[in-house]
Amino acid sequence: MRRRSLAALRLATVPSARRAKTAEASAGPDDAGRSRDETVVDELRAENAQLRQALDSRPVIDQARGILMATESCTAEQAWDILRQTSQHTNTKVYEVAGEVVASATGAVVPGPVRTQLQAAVDRHRAARRAGG
Repeated sequence: MRRRSLAALRLATVPSARRAKTAEASAGPDDAGRSRDETVVDELRAENAQLRQALDSRPVIDQARGILMATESCTAEQAWDILRQTSQHTNTKVYEVAGEVVASATGAVVPGPVRTQLQAAVDRHRAARRAGG
C-alpha cells in the first residue's frame, strides 16, 4: 500500500511533459497503448454525453407519463409502453414524443404522425385493459 502511495506521489510530482514522454516510452514503438487510451476516452465522452441527454430529457418523460396516467387511468409502466410504442411507430425519440404529449396538455397541436400513433397506442392500451378485466 505504501509503495502505491509513493508511486502515485512521484507520478503526481513529475511535470506533465515528462509524464507524457514516459507514457510514450512505456506504450512501445507502435503506440498501441496510446491509441487504445484515446479510444477509451472517446467512448467515455460519448457515454457521458448520452447520460447528460438522459438526465435532461427525464423530467419531460416523467411529466408525459403522469399526463397519460391521469388521462388514461394507467400505471407508470403502461404509460411508458404507450410512449415507447409511439416512438417506435413514428421513428421519433421517446423524449420528443413525451414533449409532444406535454405540449398537447397545454393546448398545442401534436403533429399528425405522432398524434395518429399516440392515439393507436392509447387504443391498444384501452383494448388490453378491457380484455384483461
